[in-house]
Amino acid sequence: MFMGELHARNFNQDAVSCVLVVDDNEMNRDMLVRRLTPLGYAVEIACDGKQALDMIYSGHFDLILLDIMMPIMDGFEVLDKLKSNSRYKALPVIMITALDDSSTAARCINLGADDYLTKPFDPTLLKARVGACLERKKLHDYESYYRTQIEQHNSQLEQRVRSQVK
Repeated sequence: MFMGELHARNFNQDAVSCVLVVDDNEMNRDMLVRRLTPLGYAVEIACDGKQALDMIYSGHFDLILLDIMMPIMDGFEVLDKLKSNSRYKALPVIMITALDDSSTAARCINLGADDYLTKPFDPTLLKARVGACLERKKLHDYESYYRTQIEQHNSQLEQRVRSQVK
């Protein structure tokens, strides 16, 4: 089977990206849902870090918008857990916060965040940063898929060569 055919079966380029919004403030969650849904994204919400991790571990998301200051488990803790787990290391995370200081932004980036937005959100920045993170994720997913396909194809070729040599 040709790899292009495999690509068509396993990747739907028109698939809707799924974004998880994590914020303890209902008004912030609603505003993000209202901004992201018209852009064509499927948006789910979590009210705290623990609920977010439960949802991430049991579902599929293409991007996480993660508030820093939350009860139960703050955004730094959630980010650290995600980025220390190889399965979720490539999952893009944009940190969102009312804190507008460079040390908070630096901490987020050092923990593995892909971007950082401050509240109140600028709609243009939100759209651009979400779009850029999702595009990088899509490219990463394609690369991983094709790498796996090439490895499988190489393995099959090696087996054929071995059997023909015998």
